[in-house]
Parts: sequence; structure tokens; C-alpha cells
Amino acid sequence: MKKWLFILTIFVFCTGICCLNNYPDNDLWARLIAGAHIVEKLSVLKQDFLSYTPTHPWYDHEWGASIFFYLALKYFGDNGLILLRGILAALTIFICFKTVELRKPSSTTAYNILYFAFMFLVVLKSIGPAVRCLLFTCLFFALFLYLLEKARAGKTKVLIILPLIMLLWGNIHGGCMSGIGLLLLYSAGEFLNKKPFKKYIYTLLGCIAVLFINPYGIEYVKFLFFAATMDRSFITEWTSPFHPHYLKGYIRYKIYLVVMVLTQVIYLIKDKINYDKLDKTKILILLVMTYLSVTHIRHQSFFILTAGTLLYDEFYSLFNSFIAFIREKLKIQNKENVKDFVIIKEITVYFILLIVSLPPLISSNKEIRITETEYPRFAVEFIKINNLKGNLFINFDWGSYAAYKLYPNNLIVMDGRYEEVYNPDLLLDLKNFHLVKNDWDKIIKDYKTDVMILEKKYPVFNKILNSKEWVLVFENNLSGVFVPSGTQQDKYLMPVPFDEYYNKTKFQTDIVFKKGTI
Repeated sequence: MKKWLFILTIFVFCTGICCLNNYPDNDLWARLIAGAHIVEKLSVLKQDFLSYTPTHPWYDHEWGASIFFYLALKYFGDNGLILLRGILAALTIFICFKTVELRKPSSTTAYNILYFAFMFLVVLKSIGPAVRCLLFTCLFFALFLYLLEKARAGKTKVLIILPLIMLLWGNIHGGCMSGIGLLLLYSAGEFLNKKPFKKYIYTLLGCIAVLFINPYGIEYVKFLFFAATMDRSFITEWTSPFHPHYLKGYIRYKIYLVVMVLTQVIYLIKDKINYDKLDKTKILILLVMTYLSVTHIRHQSFFILTAGTLLYDEFYSLFNSFIAFIREKLKIQNKENVKDFVIIKEITVYFILLIVSLPPLISSNKEIRITETEYPRFAVEFIKINNLKGNLFINFDWGSYAAYKLYPNNLIVMDGRYEEVYNPDLLLDLKNFHLVKNDWDKIIKDYKTDVMILEKKYPVFNKILNSKEWVLVFENNLSGVFVPSGTQQDKYLMPVPFDEYYNKTKFQTDIVFKKGTI
């Protein structure tokens, strides 16, 4: 197949698939708020104004991503956010392909597009169907990997580009710390390989130095290192995909993990694991990324991108050996027949990928949807239409959405910006409250609470339901709205029950940054 067709199909497939089943990340609302402030007032928010609990200076490690999200939404609506997601994903996979191409493996002559298509699908499943900042980090991580591999291939001058990329990455997403980690691994690996390694250390120092070029100065860098090492074990995406709760989850990743680990192990055994010939850099990176992905859901994408890129040769060496074995057993010797079969197979694969991904890409009906199973849209609408003003207690997953929809009438207890804005103890208090553990009601005793949205899946819902201090004034299958006893009204307006209404109004907000309002 022609190379241009391969690349075109990669972009069409990745972008087209990203146009399907789009949902907003829980933190997208805070990103839009921050982005609006930056674009409309040309300044970065350094203090929180959405919460009623104590906060520290807002070290927004995603302020750059916020600009992209806000501008995409402002000028192109849902289409803008969806296509931004698709373009970031497509570029990431394209860069992975270019990294593989550096080694000029014989197996790329036919451009094995299914390999990269499957890698993309596994990454996408791990990240989820959400428009989120992690996509920027995946792109920059893949770019770092490409340039580092190019440097190892002898083009060492490309290392000078990495600090320039880090300057951008560090101001777009805090996942830039994965780039610092990657440079550390290359430095250590090349040292173990007994090859020149100082150039990687110099590049690492350069990348760390440019991190100080940001709106927050040295405090931002201190925050990044703190955030990279803080305990997040009680947050879903920072738990293990092999936790008992996820035994039937993340199947694509687990299959990919098994295939890639077996590929490496079999290849090492086949090559008789000669330590002197072993590429310590590659092994070190794969070991660390495997460990991180097994222990943290959030890090699955790093393993998928590195394993898929660095183990391409080994995978196809074993795959081609297996195919040769099958041919021998089936006594397939006619090379012309085999060649014809390969051409037909490739045409079929390309046709299927394009026919699946092209319609959603060119469709004008792209939409980011919010569903009642993911967001308390009825409960939030109930509070809005009944003018229930004051401090709103809500779980941090929903905090940004509630703030986006209800500010300035309601302030939230906290949201997903936890380490950016809040003290770490607050999240622990929130966890104890929902699970009714230890001094569980401390958080509502310490901070005045006027209204609560509580999820039915947590024990605290029934605890509050049976208390004398609170009254349930609205509920559905997902959650309930509580107000203090004695403050309830005789009658309440009920929220509109139609999905179309909530999806059409999802990005409407009363937060305005023009003309010095905030």
C-alpha cells in the first residue's frame, strides 16, 4: 500500500472513531471556566472563587489546555471539542508510527495498519470517551519518545528540541512530569548500555529549567513535584486496573498487556537473554511502564504507547514466524497466491477502516452528551429553578459541573481540582463522609452547608435520609437533594425530564468574565 494512503487512513480512522460516543470529562467544566478567564481577561486565575471551603493558591497545571478547550467550544461548539480530541489522538498514533519507522523494520513495508488501529483503540478505551487534558500528554509523550529514539539512532541534535517542547507541555498539562521521567529512564538506560548518556542528563536539566517559565514561578514547579508524588489511592483512576472492583474491566488493556509482555519474554528467551546484547534502555522503559500501568489506571496509556512502539519489531518477528509455521503445515508454497491474498487482505482492511470511520467524521450531528447516569443534571436543575442559594455540598466528581451551572448562586465544597486548589485533608474528609467512617460528619459541621446533592450509591445517603437535621426534597434513581430541616418549601418546581433540553443547554453558564465581572 502507498504510504500516503496509510497515513490518511490513520488520521481518518482515529479522528472518525473519536467522533463517536463523546462525553465531557468531570473536570472539563473547570477547564472551560479557567479558559474563559484567560481568553476574555488575558490573565490566569490564581485564586479559587467557586468554593466555600478553605483553598490555597490555584496552581492550574492545565491552564494551557483550558485555552484550547474554551476556544474550540466558543468558535466551533461541540464539533470543536470533538474534533480537537480526534486530532490529538490521531497525531499521537501517527507519531508512534514515525517512531517505528525510524528503525526501518522489514515488516513495515506492507504498513500494518491494523496494528496501529488496535493500539489506538486500546489507548482510547483506557482514556475513556471524554474530552480531557490527558490527550495532550499522550501526544507530547509520544513526541518525546520519537525524538529520544531518533537521538539514539544517531540524530543527537534533535535533543535540543525537547526543552522547547517541555516549555509548551509544562504550561498545558501537569502530565509533563512523565516526560521528565522518560528522560530519567533514557539517561539510566544508556548508562547501563555503556553508551554516551550525559547528553540525556543535560537535556533533562534543560527540561526541568524551562518548567520555571510559567505564570506561577517556582511555586508551580514545587507543586508539580508534590502532585507527582502525592497519595491518590482513594481516587478511581489512580487505583489498579486489577483491583477486585475492576476484574471484568479494562479488558482491551489487559489483553494488550498480556500480548506485549509475552512478546518480550518469548523474544528474550528466543534470543537467549544475552545481557551484553540487551538494550537496557528499552527493557528499563518497558518494565517501568508495565509496573505503572498495572498499579494505576491513569498510566495505562503510557504503557500502551511505549510497548506498541518499542515492541513492534519483536511482535512482527514472532507473528511472521508463526505465519510461516502455519504455511508450512498447510503446505502453502505458491508465492503468487500468497501475494494476491495479501493485496486483497490489505484492500479489505483499508476499506473497512475507512467505511467505519468516515461517516461519523463527516457527519454534522456530532454532539457531546451528558447523561443522567454520569451527571446529576436533574438535581442541579432542581436547585437552579427553585432558587436554592447557598453553599452546595456535592461530591468532587460532580463539583465542576455544579459550579459551572450554578455559580454565583451556589458555591461548592470541592471539585476535581483537588491538589490544585484544596488541602489534601479535605478529600479525606469527603471520603469519610460518603462512606460514613470515623468522624464522618466533620466536613458539614466545620463548613456551613445550605443544600446537598448526595449519590444513592454511598452509605451516607441513607444516613442523612434517616436524620432529623435534613429533609429530602428531590430524588431520582441517581441522587437526592437535601435541605436543612425547617427550610423546605411547601411546593417545588420539578426539572424538565427531557434529554434534549439538558444536552442543548449543557454549556450554558452564568459565569461571565467580560467587563470585569470577576
